[in-house]
Amino acid sequence: MRKSADTIVWDSKLRTARGSLFERLVADEEELAPPHGADLVESKVNSIKRHLVKLLNTRAGASAATPDLGLVDFNISNVETNDLTQHIAASIRQCIEEYEPRVRVKAVQFMPEPDRPLNLLFKIILIMPARDRGEQVQIDILMKDGRVAQIV
Repeated sequence: MRKSADTIVWDSKLRTARGSLFERLVADEEELAPPHGADLVESKVNSIKRHLVKLLNTRAGASAATPDLGLVDFNISNVETNDLTQHIAASIRQCIEEYEPRVRVKAVQFMPEPDRPLNLLFKIILIMPARDRGEQVQIDILMKDGRVAQIV
């Protein structure tokens, strides 16, 4: 934030709701007002969704410093087809639990789509601390070609 006479130091909860360090730096540079109330929760959920896209599109082994960061490449996996969705769900859960500290994973479920058998849709239920209590958030992840194509 640029220094001025009416600059107010943000509460740390409001600052972290902005998202990652880089998102907060951009908000400071652009002098954006901090989110409040419902906007605070929505801002935090959107930040988590952006992070999950990056996190779940990372391949395990791609980072030398943290080789387990990201999802295993299931195209080269030796898992049988009928167990594949269970392994993907377990990998998603492990990845989020390990690398997204702002939430606690309650469930990761595969949601089959009979009309589109090549799409892999997973429903993730997260508990996110918000407004002095745990807020339950559902995020749907659509995977295509081994990558997260869309998060809803």
